[in-house]
Amino acid sequence: MAKPIKKTERNLFDEIDLKIMLIGEQIKNHQRSIEKAMKMAGLNGPAGISGIDYSRESTKGVHLSFDEVLHMIQLDQERIEKLKKERSELRKSKKRIEKIYKSLAGAEAKVYYWRVIRKLTQEAAADEIGFSVRHFQRIEAGMRDQGLI
Repeated sequence: MAKPIKKTERNLFDEIDLKIMLIGEQIKNHQRSIEKAMKMAGLNGPAGISGIDYSRESTKGVHLSFDEVLHMIQLDQERIEKLKKERSELRKSKKRIEKIYKSLAGAEAKVYYWRVIRKLTQEAAADEIGFSVRHFQRIEAGMRDQGLI
């Protein structure tokens, strides 16, 4: 009889989904940073950069030069692109793992599920399936030779 699944147990798909969500939040934060920098420098026209409003009175606070603002915006845009690539790679990894899992059957599917997706140790996964550790290791080694793990 299978043991009940604990809420604290790890699941690779949940971890990937969490990372994707966190990357989405980081992207939003960088986009807000760009908007704030543009607003602080007075670069908020309908077409993006419209000019600097010199008619306003000088206010206390942080004053940024045009070059500083452009540099800040460029850094944020580079970070956004890097995060988008990382998110894309995570999505590809998730699809690849799902595809491999769906292609497996029998003992290999069980080994893959408990070892890769649920991230259990060999001993814990073998116990979960009901195999000896040595038998589990043989199956896992065969899968590794096939490039599945």
